[in-house]
Amino acid sequence: MRPPTRTLVGCVLLSGALGTMHAYSLFIEPFESALGVGRGGASSAYSVALASLTVVVLVGHPLFRRVPGPLVALVAAGGAALGLLIASTATSLTSLVVGYGVVFGAFNGLGYAFSLQRAAEANPGRRGLALGLVTAAYALGGASAAVLLDGQIAENDAPGALRSLALAIAATGIATSLLVGTDRAMTRGPAAPLTRPDIRLVARLWAAYGLAVFAGLMALGHGAAIVDEAGGPAAAAVALAGLASASGGVWIALIADRTEIDRLLRRLPVGSAGVLALAAMAPNGVVMVVALAGIAFAYGAVIAVYPLAVARNFGEDGYPSAYGRVFTAWGTAGLVGPFGAGLLFEATGTYRVPLLVAAAAAIGSTITVWRMSVDQA
Repeated sequence: MRPPTRTLVGCVLLSGALGTMHAYSLFIEPFESALGVGRGGASSAYSVALASLTVVVLVGHPLFRRVPGPLVALVAAGGAALGLLIASTATSLTSLVVGYGVVFGAFNGLGYAFSLQRAAEANPGRRGLALGLVTAAYALGGASAAVLLDGQIAENDAPGALRSLALAIAATGIATSLLVGTDRAMTRGPAAPLTRPDIRLVARLWAAYGLAVFAGLMALGHGAAIVDEAGGPAAAAVALAGLASASGGVWIALIADRTEIDRLLRRLPVGSAGVLALAAMAPNGVVMVVALAGIAFAYGAVIAVYPLAVARNFGEDGYPSAYGRVFTAWGTAGLVGPFGAGLLFEATGTYRVPLLVAAAAAIGSTITVWRMSVDQA
């Protein structure tokens, strides 16, 4: 196996293991009961994890130029496993948020950012394919975990499932450390600073990205509860959503290097908005399962296409810093979306209002990128 391909495989494996974060909705109801908190409180650990992940993606990229790749992979996976072990011993919402939200979220972000950057650097001629596969693997990790963890939670309760997941992530980190290379990031200089015009473009991409991913993060964060409320199979729906999200990323990986990116940025949120509106108006089990898959497909495509859009605009040297800034929109949406959806559910007793709010946000994303060209070489 050629070094670039071997590195890509390692990054895909690590991303997939860390993507199990998106199966958190399976833990919402068990933690509600075990900790005696409401829906908003139980979902807050996921929101904090997304925020922690975002902060590390923003500030962590210089580390990848100074520390050998295998060591970064080991630290990211080991830290993520430690966070899950802390969460598995939680006896209060605070300890759950610290373990899952702060520790697991932060090291998850370290591994995800590393996987994206190293995969793209190792495959400069196939950047769209590399970024698409890494983001697709992150989504696929959520789908796989939904299948495996549902049985674990039923048999061994939520803490036991978290411990099993910690072991799996630690093992994957070891495998990744044996696959990724060290030479690429260690020989390059610091990223070029952003100029004022670039900052304006970052701000516009930030707003469009945040609005576009709001729906996907809300749906993934509450997927099991949304489908369960509609009378559908919750665990199966979460697994299907993860597969759909991964499919969206793979689709982008296959077409991105030969497709106009700005067209995708405009059209993907429109499709997501339509599915969200359908789900809000016809909340039965079958419709909700299909709708969740549709939302997840659009989300998977969006999170795969935005790294490439940033790379095409800012170049290889400017990409790490620029993407770190744009990615903070993902964390903002992750903090507001799942937590806000939980609060709206508690206030209204239904997920209809959160779904309609998410649909409006998706339309806002399309409006933001309208007539904006992001296909520079």
